[in-house]
This record gives sequence, structure tokens and C-alpha cells, in this order.
Amino acid sequence: MASLPKPPFHRLSRETLSRLFVTLAIAAAGGTLFAWIGMPAGWLSGALVATAVAALGGLPVGIPSLVRQATFIVLGTSMGSAISPDTLRGITSWPVTMLVLLASVPVMMAAVVFYLVRIAGWDRRSAFFAAAPGALSAVLVMAETSGADTRRVVFGQSLRLFVLVALLPAALGGLGHQPAGTLPITEVVPDLVSLLASLGVGIAGALIAERARFPGGAMVGAMLASGLVHGAGLLSGRLPDAFLIVGFVILGANTGSRFAGTRMETLRRFLVDALAALAIATAISVGFAVLGAFLAEEPLVKVLVAYVPGALEAMTIMAFVLGIDPAFVAAHHLARFVGLSLAIPLVVRLFFGPAVVPSENVDPDPGEAKD
Repeated sequence: MASLPKPPFHRLSRETLSRLFVTLAIAAAGGTLFAWIGMPAGWLSGALVATAVAALGGLPVGIPSLVRQATFIVLGTSMGSAISPDTLRGITSWPVTMLVLLASVPVMMAAVVFYLVRIAGWDRRSAFFAAAPGALSAVLVMAETSGADTRRVVFGQSLRLFVLVALLPAALGGLGHQPAGTLPITEVVPDLVSLLASLGVGIAGALIAERARFPGGAMVGAMLASGLVHGAGLLSGRLPDAFLIVGFVILGANTGSRFAGTRMETLRRFLVDALAALAIATAISVGFAVLGAFLAEEPLVKVLVAYVPGALEAMTIMAFVLGIDPAFVAAHHLARFVGLSLAIPLVVRLFFGPAVVPSENVDPDPGEAKD
């Protein structure tokens, strides 16, 4: 009897696994190289750079959602293990830096929008969404239904994240910050029972946060749950180095693969504008970070990582790997995420009105071919 045809998902699953294997091989090679030459956060930044180059070269790269979510849980669990009673006592200084951060957001966005519209010639909608510092998922959802050119928005946001992850460790070194190494120095969990318990707590926290649609759900939920039990002294120790290295490589690969499908023509057209916007946003972040650090009597490097216009998950992990309080950084990026998610719809309604055409029909230049 003839064999039955294989279901469609078999072929798709095989292609997905093949792409995952290629992506991880490229990312691991880049991470190994950067770690070997002693780059700060080498496993993360090296994987990101290598994957981005491969994506721009047309190789099939990408990280499936399930793998990405599992990685966020592992990293969030280990980041939560860095929380201690001393960390909790330091929370008393956070309201000051929070207020300064929230004051910086409208200033930053106004300056970037002014440049993109008046100098670079972008339309106002696209410039507005591209200027949002973080909250990428919420920004993209709103941009797609507001008549913005989503190509510009995605490129500007992705390039900003790429540059920050790739260059921030070296920049902080120039400010005098010396991380302990490429991995945190907190002691590893003492036994298998503690390891399984830590993972179980992280998974439970991630599931609850995802169910509640909490921003950065998988990672932030795992970190909060892990931080709760570690801060209370119920568990001690972070996950083994192998878990962290794999997590950093996958995170870097996921960020780098955002450039898949980007044509070199598009890259050249948007690159200068996006880099200039990043320079403006970063300069304003530094200025407000200096003010926040002075008022709260916190280290400048710590406040700066909490203020830079990057993604919640990536910047929290960057703080963790560089030996900076991840709870402090996560709290500030989360506050900005929530603030942007609430404020952007109101601003769009007040200043832009209803979209004339759907986002997918917007072409930044009628003389250019669509990508």
C-alpha cells in the first residue's frame, strides 16, 4: 500500500529546524570570536554582529518563537538570582531616577522627530514611531494601523538596538566601568535540586506574566519570580555558565536576524538617517542620565544603561552580563515601556488623526520601488 503523504507541517518544521541550526552555528561562531578576543558581553554582541551580517547577505536566519521564549525564561531566571536584600534596600532611590527618565522621553522624541522630519525628510507618522525609545512590539502594532511607513520604523528601531548591544559595552568601558568578565560572578546553584527549583520558579513566573500580558512577559515574569525567592533567601545561586552562554548567543542571533530580507538599497537609504537619530537620542539620554545620577547619588553607568533607548529585554540582559543591577535597569525600562504604550495612542489621536491609507500602502518616495 502506498504511504500516506506527510502533513504540510512536517516540511515547515524541517525548514524551521534547518534555519535554526544555521542561525545558531553562525551566532555561536561570532560569539566565540568576540569572547576569545576579550570583548565585553562577547557572547551576546558577537552573535548579534555575525547573524546580522549573515542576514544582510541573504542567508536564511531566524529564531523560532518557542526557542526565543525559552531563552527569555532562562535568562530571566538567572537575572532574578542576582537580587538580594541589598538590592531591595536600594529601591528607595529609584523614584528620583524614574521621574528624570520619564521627563527625558518627550524631550528625546521631540528632538528625533524634528531631525527626521525637517532635515531627513521623513513623514511625521513614521518619524514619530521611529523616535519611540523602546517598546518595539507596541510601537509596531500601532504604526501598522496608523499609516506610518513600517519599513522605516522597523529599520530605525532595529538598527538602534543593534548598535547599542554591539557598542554599549565598549562605551561603558570608556566611562571607567570594568565588568567582572563575560559572565556574572554570582555563585552557581549548589546542586541539581536547586537548579530544577530555580527553573521551575522562573517558568511559573513567566507563564503568569504571559497570561497577564505583562510587558516583556517571559523574561520579566521569570526575573520577578526568581528575584522574589532569592531576595527572600529561599534559593541561592544562578544557573550554570552553559545556560547563560547559550542564552546570550540565542538572544544575539534573534536581534541580528531582524535584518533578514533587508535590501542593501534600503540599508543605504535609511542608514544615515537612523544613525543620526540614534546619536541625538543617545546624547539626550546621557544628559538626563548625568542629571538622574547626580540627584539620586547613583553611579552614572548604572543610570545610563537604564536610560538608553533600547529594548527592555536586551538592555536588562546587557546590564546583567556587565555586572550592573538588572532589577534597577529592568524597572526603568519597564516604566518607560508602560508609559509609551499608554501615551502613544493618545498622541497619535490628538496630533495625527485617522490614517489616510494603511501602513502597507505607504511609500516614502514615489520614485522608489517598494521593498
